[in-house]
Amino acid sequence: MTMGLGTRGSRFGSAEVIQIHLFLGFIIRLLFIAYGEHRDKTNTLKYTDVDYHVFTDASREIVAGRSPFDRHTYRYTPFLAWVLLPNVYIHFAFGKLLFSVLDCIASRLIYELLIRGGQSKLTALKVLLIWLYNPLVIGVSTRGSAEAIMAVLVLLTLYMMRIRFTFLAGIFLGMSVHVKLYPVIYCLPLYLSLTSDLHQHHVWSKFMPTSSKIQLVVGSMVSFCGLTGLAFAMYGEQYVEEAFLYHLSRTDTRHNFSIYFFLLYIGADFHIPGLNLPTFGPQMMLILALGYKFSSHTDVYFGMFTQTVVFVTFNKVVTSQYFLWYLLLLPLIVPHLTVTWQKAALLTVLWVLAQLAWLVPAYLLEFHAVNAFVPIWLEGISFFCCNVGVLMALISSYTIVPSNDHHSSRKNR
Repeated sequence: MTMGLGTRGSRFGSAEVIQIHLFLGFIIRLLFIAYGEHRDKTNTLKYTDVDYHVFTDASREIVAGRSPFDRHTYRYTPFLAWVLLPNVYIHFAFGKLLFSVLDCIASRLIYELLIRGGQSKLTALKVLLIWLYNPLVIGVSTRGSAEAIMAVLVLLTLYMMRIRFTFLAGIFLGMSVHVKLYPVIYCLPLYLSLTSDLHQHHVWSKFMPTSSKIQLVVGSMVSFCGLTGLAFAMYGEQYVEEAFLYHLSRTDTRHNFSIYFFLLYIGADFHIPGLNLPTFGPQMMLILALGYKFSSHTDVYFGMFTQTVVFVTFNKVVTSQYFLWYLLLLPLIVPHLTVTWQKAALLTVLWVLAQLAWLVPAYLLEFHAVNAFVPIWLEGISFFCCNVGVLMALISSYTIVPSNDHHSSRKNR
């Protein structure tokens, strides 16, 4: 039994209905932004994300003629601070409005990808709503996290792949890796997905370059090297250290969802060098295995989804913003999951409850100074097991629906 995404009633997927939903989605975000502005002024527990203040402070550094990296803890592309200059010149909430608009654009891109993938208008509309009205998505963007930028860049990469503009797909892929490093894991499945069906079962043939693969690689290198080179020319080694090298050597001992949190927290007291490096091993092996396994053009969305879940779940630092990285790809695979609504609801409830169980001791530690490190660690293990279990359930429920393009479909399980 599938999740029941029907094909009737094309009028429900009409342009007018889509525009209404996008408008309502944006209005909801405006209300949350207004609420956040009020709460920040009247409550000690602020609504706005700390990172948003970091972005804005970095923009102020630019206005003052200095480097955005002069703002302590700013470890992002410098162009983000440039984009958010209106936070300083116009209004503090400009960035939140921008991220909300990008959320809506991402929703429309999800719809277009599903339509071009052979789904009905009604199915595409229902799946679009999973992202547009997702409370976590709304909360993250309206609190000022810049994940909506990544969402649009990743979806534009997939859209260009879908309409076979592979050079432009490479451009957007390179841009996304420049902005935030994690999309580099998508290079393998995207590259292999351009292999013709005749060569899918020959290992070495899948890696052989073709015109489309070369365009993807060249486009990626042009945009990534161009943007990174420009940033280096502007801010030198300070940019390389803060935006790149920091993430490779990062050991975050503040409490977070990661299963490695307590290990790194204790290890910091003993000054064990290189303790964070072994955490990459299981993560990278699984990412490469899943990227290769689900690398067919019919499987690539699911391959990217599973890669992202593994990347986040096994990462040495995990925050709630990271969940958006795989929730973005979830709508693209929903039509291919043979799972009942009851099972889908059960998996969702388990995932949410596992987060809430972690948040209780984290709240006690953060706001009441209760020594809750061990409970946080145990809840982190529970959340890790929950994520692995949900991923296994989705893999077992995954099946390929024949596509409508000129490629033949196949089941890759």
